[in-house]
Amino acid sequence: MILLNHQPREAGLAARAGIALQLSGHTHGGMIMGLDRIVARANKGFVSGLYDVEGMPLYVNNGTALWIGFAVRLGVPSELTTIVLRAA
Repeated sequence: MILLNHQPREAGLAARAGIALQLSGHTHGGMIMGLDRIVARANKGFVSGLYDVEGMPLYVNNGTALWIGFAVRLGVPSELTTIVLRAA
């Protein structure tokens, strides 16, 4: 089972529930290089990229746009990801 969850912070719950893969966004990669440390605190360490959460892969995408409340992106690229699923 694949979970599409906007926020990555509860990935541990998904892993314990038997989810095979979680795809998330929400963090925008931290928006500004260095700000990712603050974003990580609010999201249980998940900011951008691939993580192993209790054996479950979690992928957090930077997104392609900006957040209206903070419309700046410096040093953190926009991202459009292609995920290819293959049978085991």
